Amino acid sequence: MIESFKGLEHVQFPEEAAVLVAWAYFTLDDIHLFLEANEDMFDSVHPVEGSDYTFNVTLLTDFALYDEDSKNFNEKEEEMFSEFYSDNGLEEITIKEYGNWVKKCFDQAEITLNLPIYFRILDEEDALNLVTGEWEDQMEIEL
Repeated sequence: MIESFKGLEHVQFPEEAAVLVAWAYFTLDDIHLFLEANEDMFDSVHPVEGSDYTFNVTLLTDFALYDEDSKNFNEKEEEMFSEFYSDNGLEEITIKEYGNWVKKCFDQAEITLNLPIYFRILDEEDALNLVTGEWEDQMEIEL
């Protein structure tokens, strides 16, 4: 992950880009993290011919969110795990911890970007500013 962030210093993003958004989706089994150049928090820019930026940059794939043994749960064990996960509000906790880990990796990469960069989970309201470490309502972010 740290090396993926370091590689961003060499990517030429389209001129229309106003923000970089590292967005993720996850299940209990795995995580995928991509980075897009956007004109705002929600709309990606189209790549420019001759640029090394296509539609996104893959930062992380096939990462197990929980112990690999959870993939081998039988149906009853999976149901018990899912109930425990939802009954104890672990989704919100997981999102925050995952965001903190992404922020640590970003900090360790020690890169300088010309654009603001945020981390967000698909379908969530808040985004983590990777420079300041603050969670912000995406609807209120001014670029």
